[in-house]
Amino acid sequence: MMTRVVFDIGATHLRIARAENGALKDVEKIGTPKDPVQGVAAIHTFLEKHTIRADEAVGGIAGAVKDGVVVRTSYLSKWDGFNFSQALANTCGIPSTKLLNDAEIAGIGEALLGAGKGFRTVAYVTVSTGIGGALIVDGQVVPYAYGHEPGQQVVDYVNMKTLQDIVGGAALTEEFGRPPEQLEHSLVKGHTRALAVGLYNLLRLWSPDILIVGGSLMNDVTGYSLDAVVRELSLLPVSLPVLPPIVHATLGDDVGLYGALAFTNAESA
Repeated sequence: MMTRVVFDIGATHLRIARAENGALKDVEKIGTPKDPVQGVAAIHTFLEKHTIRADEAVGGIAGAVKDGVVVRTSYLSKWDGFNFSQALANTCGIPSTKLLNDAEIAGIGEALLGAGKGFRTVAYVTVSTGIGGALIVDGQVVPYAYGHEPGQQVVDYVNMKTLQDIVGGAALTEEFGRPPEQLEHSLVKGHTRALAVGLYNLLRLWSPDILIVGGSLMNDVTGYSLDAVVRELSLLPVSLPVLPPIVHATLGDDVGLYGALAFTNAESA
């Protein structure tokens, strides 16, 4: 039986677990190292701690990837150009690594194990430090040339600002001088319409059976209320032929690990 380790490298946290018999074991979370070599060392420490000899590693990172290499990230600049797959082979003895974008791996998790179960075409969007997303059809990421980056869509053409520039956590921190959880909630809520416009664009372009929205900023206390976003979307002076279900993600902070688990389960089937 193949032994797999799964991981999720976000802008803030790195999560690691062992995939065994269709379940996550020994889940751990640390702050994401700014240096990729330290990230690899963290995985090596995890393997030694749990006496795991992994045949394969599967997971995602907050950035664009290709053939096991981190091509570009928004918040982890030292990881740019890092050959993660080769580093895991050299340091951890893991012969095979499947590296995806973190929103893609989370989207697979929600599509197969979470809120998207039973739907064929699933759109997934995460709203946190940045904005990410993926289109999942039949449990697989729709092929692309350069990657799905919904946060990079321009929603303010006068000032050439993207959705991420306006509603992302990093953008809110830059605009108001404090992170979203320390702001008056009205300041965050004031950007709800911009988020609704971005989601409208995705619904038009991707035409999914369901839209799943996750991420740390999708909450009623310090972030965006999903009910308010849907209400704003319905009030836009443009219409959709059909408004699909728009729901919260259900797999929580470990969604990336569940996505990697679902990915490995699908490959093993």
